[in-house]
Amino acid sequence: MLGHLSKESNFPELAYQTVVDELIANNYDEDSLSLSVASRNVHSQIINI
Repeated sequence: MLGHLSKESNFPELAYQTVVDELIANNYDEDSLSLSVASRNVHSQIINI
């Protein structure tokens, strides 16, 4: 879960793509995890660990 997105500096799509790009650059299988971006304005989904 990606969180703490600045109101001025970044946006969910950029944060998501940045993390995906880093995972790929480090040979991590992006399909082996579920990546979500938390909203500043609403509750996120419940995550079972």
